[in-house]
Amino acid sequence: MAREAGHHPDRAFIGQDGVLDLFGTQLRDVRLEVDTVAATGSAQGDAAQLASGFSLVTGADATKGAVLPAAEAGMVAIVKNEDSANAVLPLYPASGDGINALAADASLDMAAKTSVLLVALDATTWYTLPLLPS
Repeated sequence: MAREAGHHPDRAFIGQDGVLDLFGTQLRDVRLEVDTVAATGSAQGDAAQLASGFSLVTGADATKGAVLPAAEAGMVAIVKNEDSANAVLPLYPASGDGINALAADASLDMAAKTSVLLVALDATTWYTLPLLPS
């Protein structure tokens, strides 16, 4: 997507110059922690723990899942369901947190081979960018 001139407080995009614009705040030379994690468990309490940054999650089977870190305002997590079996990855928030309009502790079910960018609004709420129906 070509970078448009001006301030865009209602959108997130990466311009042709590689600058990440999150709702009007430009981030240059962004470096994220990167990790590969195997999906585990069958519920929020025993799913694989993720960290902030980029997480490549392997081994999803529509039951095994992953858990986001506890939300902190401004925290960013990018999750990729790298699944060779074409299975859904249940992505859970930390205990007591929520994703989009889902109930607290409910999973966001990610289709195989998809990615999601999440930003924490506050200490209990994650939002996906773009906002996915949930």
